[in-house]
Amino acid sequence: MKVGYTEFSFGYAFTENLIRSSSAAPVGGPVFPNLIQEGHSGFDIRINFPGVPLFLQYKLPELMKRGTAFEVASGHCPGLSIPFFRIAMMRRDVSRQHELLLRLEARYPSNVFYAAPCIANISDFDRSYNGATVARQSIFVSPGDIGPLPDDKAYSLAYKPGLATGYFCSKPKPTKVQTI
Repeated sequence: MKVGYTEFSFGYAFTENLIRSSSAAPVGGPVFPNLIQEGHSGFDIRINFPGVPLFLQYKLPELMKRGTAFEVASGHCPGLSIPFFRIAMMRRDVSRQHELLLRLEARYPSNVFYAAPCIANISDFDRSYNGATVARQSIFVSPGDIGPLPDDKAYSLAYKPGLATGYFCSKPKPTKVQTI
């Protein structure tokens, strides 16, 4: 099920909420690369916090509400139950996004993440934005915790609010998820 808001809306709300709630103001404005630049860098935004930049790739999930979702139907994802969120990874043969993020993370350890919301619908999104909690109601996943994509097939990441483990699928592999 679609969540009802766009990746652009999420990225804006997340960025604004994160910067406003940060104890240290960024040095300059956030950097949003254009599509060509993103194709060479892999990230959606760079926020230059004092001392070290933060790089994020925003992902918009689908809300999975049926027990037929392969992550729960297979029983290979302990602790995952419906409803949960699923984000699609860019296929390796379509985009170098994940590979670029892995390279960037090698240069900036602990500062490169996929960011995805744990917000189920537009009403909850509006409440989260107005309450300045969009960033706190999101997960962060290190590209390095996922590792290199093994082939050109479609992969996804399944997660649930409150669980410290998500699952990189098609053959589920536990993956650490973080919150702030």
